[in-house]
Amino acid sequence: DGTDSQKENAAEALGVLADGNDANRIAICAQLVALVRNGTDDQKENAAEALGRLADGNDANQIAIAQEGGISPLVALVRDGTDDQKENAAWALGCLADGNDANRIAICAQLVALVRNGTDDQKENAAEALSDLAGGNDANRIAIAQEGGISPLVALVRNSQKWHATNALGHLASGNDANRIAIAQEGGIAPLVALARDGTNWQKSIAAWALGCLADGNDANRIAIAQEGGIAPLVALVRDGTDSQKEKAGEALGRLAGGNDANRIAIAQEGWTP
Repeated sequence: DGTDSQKENAAEALGVLADGNDANRIAICAQLVALVRNGTDDQKENAAEALGRLADGNDANQIAIAQEGGISPLVALVRDGTDDQKENAAWALGCLADGNDANRIAICAQLVALVRNGTDDQKENAAEALSDLAGGNDANRIAIAQEGGISPLVALVRNSQKWHATNALGHLASGNDANRIAIAQEGGIAPLVALARDGTNWQKSIAAWALGCLADGNDANRIAIAQEGGIAPLVALVRDGTDSQKEKAGEALGRLAGGNDANRIAIAQEGWTP
């Protein structure tokens, strides 16, 4: 319940107490997990942050938090918590998953289940957490795909929870050709093209980015995006969009044109040259 500075210092002190001392580690993790599960709103938020600090780059603490049952209540905060609770819990889950395969699988499985079967709000929150996990981390990208996360994320893009699901698909596709192929096979290209054409300004920007990730180094996806009518809305964004839309659409068009003469011609016919 302390000030921000007190919380930071207390979390650091708990980390020191836990470091190299199994009895302390277990006791500290157990109490923090209990607070995440049963504390007041502020206690849940602060305990989630403290667990993240303990887990960050520390294998023994990652294991201890999982053994004390910390993953499920953190996922529950992502699912139903306040905005600050969600943010801290998602960060803590990312720290728990980093470099720990057992935690990664458990976390991804629970979040994918929420994306598939939760309420609308729960699906959106879980998609955001999966996006955070997938960003810049290929092991997490692989785990999310292996747990069946791509299909329900594509379904969200088709329906109402478009923003976070699109962001998650873009992160899953970034630097991972197996995921690029899987997203296309799950029918992900058509709804992303539709979003780039008809979405809100933010949705158009993130859809253009995701299409660029799908096209990167994958000629089958380049062809599929063009066949779905993706070139015209991307050129429209480059021509008349916001600064962010112009940047993301320009990158996507450059990737669509890379090594593909038919796309280069089609882009030029729409009035733009990569």
